[in-house]
Amino acid sequence: MTPPKIGPRPTPLTPRPQEPALPPRPRNEVKPGAGQGASLFESPKAGKAPVALSTPAAAPQQGGPRPTPGSYPTAADVANIAAMQDPVARNLAITQGYHDLSDAMGTLLGKENANWSTFATWASKQAGVSIRQEDMPKAFVDVLKGGGVMGEAMSKVDDLLRKLGLPAMPTGDIAKAGADALNDVSKAIGDGNQFVFREVGHEFARFVETFQGDTQLDPAKLQKYLDGFPADKPLLKEAFGTYAQAMFEKDPNAKAELMLRANDTVGLHEQTQLQGFVEKALNAPVKEVFANILKKSIEAGASALPFPANLAARAAIKSGAVDLVVNPLVDKLAGVFRGIATEHMMKLAVPGGALKLGNDLPPPAGMESTLFPPHLRTIEDPKLKELLARLDKTPDSLTGTAAKDWSRLDQRMNYIVDLFRSRQSDPHLFDQPFGKEAHYPVAPSTPRPAAPAVS
Repeated sequence: MTPPKIGPRPTPLTPRPQEPALPPRPRNEVKPGAGQGASLFESPKAGKAPVALSTPAAAPQQGGPRPTPGSYPTAADVANIAAMQDPVARNLAITQGYHDLSDAMGTLLGKENANWSTFATWASKQAGVSIRQEDMPKAFVDVLKGGGVMGEAMSKVDDLLRKLGLPAMPTGDIAKAGADALNDVSKAIGDGNQFVFREVGHEFARFVETFQGDTQLDPAKLQKYLDGFPADKPLLKEAFGTYAQAMFEKDPNAKAELMLRANDTVGLHEQTQLQGFVEKALNAPVKEVFANILKKSIEAGASALPFPANLAARAAIKSGAVDLVVNPLVDKLAGVFRGIATEHMMKLAVPGGALKLGNDLPPPAGMESTLFPPHLRTIEDPKLKELLARLDKTPDSLTGTAAKDWSRLDQRMNYIVDLFRSRQSDPHLFDQPFGKEAHYPVAPSTPRPAAPAVS
């Protein structure tokens, strides 16, 4: 059976027309020059047509808003994408799928406020950099060729190996160990990307399929929809019930707060579920990988020596003399690798630039003094207030948002809630993630081979 292909939508995405202004609440007055539709970033909007998961079919608009059929992944499409075995192709499909779900949600709820899937598009695209291992092997090999503390540790091992009559330290094997360790990191990130999309992407698709075309909130229909959530996913149930409220909310302040509450609640569920994957990625056994590679290489070199030199070399290994100089090198190799890997993982590329998660979140362009978009500068929604009180360590401020230890759930959420609040009205978050039409299968595929050793 030929898997479905992605085809272009009939028309490019256009900005949502400005709605008639409602009397603003005094708490959220808009300063001159800070129009709500202005971009927070400087990057130009992609000029290509949006991408759909299947060829859209024209459908008459009846009742409330409806996304074009075939322009977003259905629940079945989400399952097919999540079942893809090639992690690189799967990530591309997930990223595009998040964008298309974000766009469909925007059709229903409006694009004045980003939804969780809008942010997930860019997080998934960034995860793809780690999954594809872009630049990492070269960066690590460059470190091996350098001097400093790493060079000193390597020289000590080389000196010992020469005294034992063994070949010079196998930098090629060390580079291979780096590639093996990176495979572990990439797999953990890819597995997390797959897990969240399968679970949360399914719920976004189900929301669109349930409420498209509706013109008012039907309590009975909403309750039946909410009853479809598993009992062990109360946060998702709460979040999507809040999205349903936001869909029909007319007051722009109240709507923005409902959207932020829903986004933060999905984010809390997602990050809680991701905890094991994050720890596995950041705590991949890189030290053990480097130690094993060096140990096997040195032992093989000792065995290859002629008698009686091989006996002396083996005795030195058995006595622990080799470990005394090898272990400090292993520690430094692991530390350098973690630093490079963390640098790659601890950033989020969004339209207009990259955010370093280990630094305080910078204010959006044009909001240096206000920090947040007009309808979120102060918070009145009681449930949102309670949620932010638990998750935001520095209320109404971007100071102290830096996540120095990304393995800590509380530090991740402290960063994420301010990321969502400060960027919620940026229209460029709805841009195409790849800036062009993409064609890829949405059915299980053959996995790619593991990354080759770096030499």
